[in-house]
Amino acid sequence: MNPNSLILGWDVGGTKSAAVVGDANGRVLERVALATPVTAGPEPMIAEFLDVAARLRAGFAQIAAVGVSIGGPVDTLAGVVQSPPHLPGWHDIALRDRLAAALEFPVVVEHDAVACLLAEWFWGAARGTTHCAYLTCGTGFGAGLMIDSRIVRGPGGRSPEFGHVRLAADGPEAFGKPGCCESFCSGQGIARLAPFMFPRDFDAPCPTAELVRRRDAGDKLAADVLAESARRLGQACAILADLFSPQVIVLGSLSRHFGPRYVEDARAAFAAEALPINATATRIVPYELDNMQDLSPIAACRFRMGSPE
Repeated sequence: MNPNSLILGWDVGGTKSAAVVGDANGRVLERVALATPVTAGPEPMIAEFLDVAARLRAGFAQIAAVGVSIGGPVDTLAGVVQSPPHLPGWHDIALRDRLAAALEFPVVVEHDAVACLLAEWFWGAARGTTHCAYLTCGTGFGAGLMIDSRIVRGPGGRSPEFGHVRLAADGPEAFGKPGCCESFCSGQGIARLAPFMFPRDFDAPCPTAELVRRRDAGDKLAADVLAESARRLGQACAILADLFSPQVIVLGSLSRHFGPRYVEDARAAFAAEALPINATATRIVPYELDNMQDLSPIAACRFRMGSPE
């Protein structure tokens, strides 16, 4: 890619998706929200993206590559999506090859946590670091990890599935594994945490927006649910700190949605749990980029293809 090249990006989220056009300096030039719900499965979602991509190509002749940010598990090197729990029907979808054949561009498919980490590393809260982590804290819960300025990957390009790590013997169920990080720290898990903690007061999962509204109105039970989620998030951060001593752990969308109190509670739990030398060396901060999810596929493409600044 040359300095004038543009990147076509696709952010595939658990609740919403978007197609974007941007450059390697982190400027988003065009954004199109995609209407097809994730519950529709991969085929209509891919078809909608390709339709929008055709229109964007007509308006931006400098597009030279495609980046995709999508939840895991995903084989990032082969570009195969391997049944993310929040994307029904995405079982062994060879997304990179399908998009490359249709668009005739190089395509990078990246785990969404890694893609968001790279956006914050290039332009946001992780700038200037060599060891850092990003926790999605969104519909789902995943981790992107960087050590010595290199992304941590397993065999087959797999990203660490940190959401699967167990924090407690019991808890809301996620991945068929009650008590894991995702069950306490994701939007879907926190909604189920309310009836898990207080079954007589919550007869069904309580959406996070409703929990925030109730907490801010003085509801102690809602406050306790969010405080427990924050405590578990702090424990999860302590695991990362004691494993590889990141300079910063960046928290995703819920860290702003829940407000400063949530982040402070997570920091307090982290300080109590982590080895003291790691607790003082690692910062825990909310994400910085307001349009991070739009930038994430652009950042992933820039990093993987070596696009210049």
